Amino acid sequence: MKLKKYIASSLLLLGLLACGEKKTVQDEPVQKILKVSQGAQPKTLDPNLNNEVPALAITKQIYNTLLGVDKDGNLIPELAEKWEFLDETNLRITIKKGVKFHNGEPLTVEDAIFSLEKALDSPGSQSIIEKIKSMKKLDDSTFDIELATTFSPILYGLAHPLTGIQNKNYVEKKGDDARLEPMGTGPFKFEKWVPGENIELSAFENYYLGKAKIDKIIFRVIPENTNRLIALETGEIDIAYGIAPIDMEQLDKNERLKSISELGYSTEFIQINNGKAPLNNKKFRQALSAAIDKQSISEAVYLGTAKTAQTIVNPAVFGSDQSIDKYGYNPELSKKLLEESGVKERNLKVWINDNPVRVQVAQIVQSNFKEIGINLEIEILEWGTYLQKSANGEHQLLIGGWNTGTGDADNTLFPLLHSSSLGAKGNRSFYSNKDFDHFIEAAQMTSSQDERKELYSKAQEIITEDMALIPTVYRRDNIGLQKNIVGFEFKPSGHHYLY
Repeated sequence: MKLKKYIASSLLLLGLLACGEKKTVQDEPVQKILKVSQGAQPKTLDPNLNNEVPALAITKQIYNTLLGVDKDGNLIPELAEKWEFLDETNLRITIKKGVKFHNGEPLTVEDAIFSLEKALDSPGSQSIIEKIKSMKKLDDSTFDIELATTFSPILYGLAHPLTGIQNKNYVEKKGDDARLEPMGTGPFKFEKWVPGENIELSAFENYYLGKAKIDKIIFRVIPENTNRLIALETGEIDIAYGIAPIDMEQLDKNERLKSISELGYSTEFIQINNGKAPLNNKKFRQALSAAIDKQSISEAVYLGTAKTAQTIVNPAVFGSDQSIDKYGYNPELSKKLLEESGVKERNLKVWINDNPVRVQVAQIVQSNFKEIGINLEIEILEWGTYLQKSANGEHQLLIGGWNTGTGDADNTLFPLLHSSSLGAKGNRSFYSNKDFDHFIEAAQMTSSQDERKELYSKAQEIITEDMALIPTVYRRDNIGLQKNIVGFEFKPSGHHYLY
């Protein structure tokens, strides 16, 4: 309690001077406005639709989930008062009483069931809860979830922002407009969205845990990394996500600023369209992997702060097997595999979004491929176009990243590579392997963490041998803050909670 009082009083005393204070009439309180910047604009503010950090960073403030995860990875109650497994496939959930939506309506069991059904129908969120077979209301505060099979990760799925609880009446009335005008039970309510500029939220007076200390949050999109740092230095913004590694030294020299640099749950990687020739040739994919100098990417782009990646599953995530190490940088082996593949086509194209860091990575990969006689064309796409066209399988190679929001390997391996997740669900590698699928499904059906870890290890061995995709680095999440911001808690999932 002392810490909470200290944080609250510190905020009040400081008045968040760097937060673009809005002066009011004398004797009226100063409005505390927190300005946060990130590098990309979300496609939508519907929490179920797209598994993308730019959107979830905002929807996490607007919506609550049934369960939550604390800083140590433990499950905690959020909208659920309690939960219990009646047996291996039947879960009973009791929701909290007295929780209100931003429009004043009370949270109901019908809202919870509606939201989970909606998530089941949405490609972005489906994979983390798709083992839900049916749901049944028991009374005004209790409902049962029946699973098709034992599914160990289900509770973490119910804690992921992708399963945010929405108001049934509001969504049915608003239709598609609800995606741009969200309304939840969270600590902040939606005010307005100026496309390409700002998204504004205000504190919800009747939040069930009490009104937030911040009166308003303004999310501002600044795509250019350098401009984001400048906005932080000049006091235009208070928190900047995604500070480029090259800018961290300058940030740390500024006495008015502070930084956070932590290993999150993210992995950067090159996604290979396994369904398109010549990339459907395993030896050709292995040749591409052996050609990439991951250490140079770490040193030149991330200034040595990123760790070279052995597997797609980040080492901070449960189930990662860091002992796997195949087809590391070896140009001579790459040339040998290239010849053995029999592939004569030596022209490829890689898509990236307009992120300067990924532009640099693409240029290093382009240079690496040139060493083995492959010409790589780099094409930069707008974020929404990048997602849509790659979901349709129109690409050859993508440079992107994956954030394991639940902290469990299932949330990486299933959506990214299981054969049932092709396309918009996450498997933009269009990879399909029955043995791999078997190990992932088996891991979902056992409650033994030791067994699950062994099964995940076998699955990672398969995709590494097949080179279904090429993990490059595990990057650190860099965040810049004004010195007077207190109480910010880093979340390795990237879903930072600003309440």
